Amino acid sequence: MGIVVRAPFPRRGRLLNVVRNTFRHLFLGAARNWMRNLGATAPALGSMTLLLLLSGLVGLTAYAVQSLAAAQAGEAAVLHVYLRDDAKPDDVTALRARLAGDHRVASVSLTSKADALKRAQHRPGMADLAGAVEDNPFPASLDVRVRSVQDVGPLADAVDSSPPVDPILPTSYNPGANDRIQKALLIAGITGGAFLLLLGFVAVTVTANSIRAAIHARQNEVAIMQLVGAPRWMVRGPFLVEGAMTGGIAGLAAGLVTLLAGVAVVAAGRSSFAQIAPGVGFGVCLVAAAVVVLAGLVLGSVASLLSVHRQLET
Repeated sequence: MGIVVRAPFPRRGRLLNVVRNTFRHLFLGAARNWMRNLGATAPALGSMTLLLLLSGLVGLTAYAVQSLAAAQAGEAAVLHVYLRDDAKPDDVTALRARLAGDHRVASVSLTSKADALKRAQHRPGMADLAGAVEDNPFPASLDVRVRSVQDVGPLADAVDSSPPVDPILPTSYNPGANDRIQKALLIAGITGGAFLLLLGFVAVTVTANSIRAAIHARQNEVAIMQLVGAPRWMVRGPFLVEGAMTGGIAGLAAGLVTLLAGVAVVAAGRSSFAQIAPGVGFGVCLVAAAVVVLAGLVLGSVASLLSVHRQLET
């Protein structure tokens, strides 16, 4: 008489086995194959690391330039009317009252020569100039904040011939400076973007070729899995993970260098860097590094997806 033993196979145990085997196949197997093919993957890893590093540094620079441009835009709405050293107080008072009564003006304040010197001493590169001469070379000024940047030019023309205004350098208005800065930023942005796109194309192509080489090296294994009816995700999954690993490791390396470089620059010029690039600090550098890592994962996954789709499409 036979005895049938029904072993308990709980549903939770089966689910854990499925998850464990899937993890081994997709991730552990992909990691072993990635290490085995490291020689073929090295060019892709190097090119992608270079791309992501340049992207991170360019991104930090672009953020710094944007912050500086925003700060300069705020300063562009302030017109400094420079006063003669021998200006009469009554003339200065009359000019200040006239400007304050103009509907285009939001506020008017007076900066003395002593205050102008103190302000210059806190600006990058101006402290040496201020200390190089015995006399105070900075003139007093009326600081006029206008309601619209477009009104700066007409106001500068209106005060040029006023008696207390310096005839050599009457105001801080420079009509061509802003246009030159905008053109320079546009050219730099287009050139940098084109270079990064070219380098990105090279990195994606090299990564896709490395994944293609890995598929050819394991062609028999792939064919057997397809013959036994393995799902498509099981066949393609390890190669996608290998591409993501290439991009992720490249992103980690580039992100770490970006973080260290950004923090080092900020720490080295802590006093002046905040004025040259306002808003750039450790938090911004950390976010830039995280974006670089994420971009590496996405870039590696996309490159491997393109290669797998072309090679294993049935």
